[in-house]
Amino acid sequence: MVRESAARGSDWRLLYVGRSRASMPFLDEIGALAEAESRVTIVETNVEGLPDLSVALESAPHGAIVHVCGPEPLMDAVIDTLGALRPGVEARLERFHPADGAAHGDTVEVELRRTGATLTVPVDRSVLSAVRERVPDLAYSCEQGFCGTCKVRVLGGTPEHRDELLTVEERADSMLICVSRSQDGRLVLDV
Repeated sequence: MVRESAARGSDWRLLYVGRSRASMPFLDEIGALAEAESRVTIVETNVEGLPDLSVALESAPHGAIVHVCGPEPLMDAVIDTLGALRPGVEARLERFHPADGAAHGDTVEVELRRTGATLTVPVDRSVLSAVRERVPDLAYSCEQGFCGTCKVRVLGGTPEHRDELLTVEERADSMLICVSRSQDGRLVLDV
């Protein structure tokens, strides 16, 4: 992600936190980037302790997106700090498991507009698994709400977003059907 941001000429910063440099992958690759010296802060917690997130996030401009990957307490702390310090800055979290409560939910009626089918998705199934019974070639990957492969346009209903990936703008007309549900019990999807 850092390499791509640098190649695009994006204004990026990296706060890289780990127990020790020996436990932190990609340090050589990050250090090889021309602007790394001015854009990268490396914190070894076994030497320096935890970073001050207020200092790290205070200069994030309005409209910036902060990508966070790490343990739940770190992600929670970043969200809390952004909410208090930089309310116009959005956080995107990368988890390696679904967020709490992100698996299933209430029964949902799902209309697949292009196929003409209407499905009833019970509480113990994801919308994705039910839709794939009718549309087996529908793309998906992680089934946990962080890769974005199963993103579909929502034509009706009010999604209950349970992912950590979509931006506020994307959530206005799309959802990840692997983890998200409906707030009102009905969805119309562009599938």
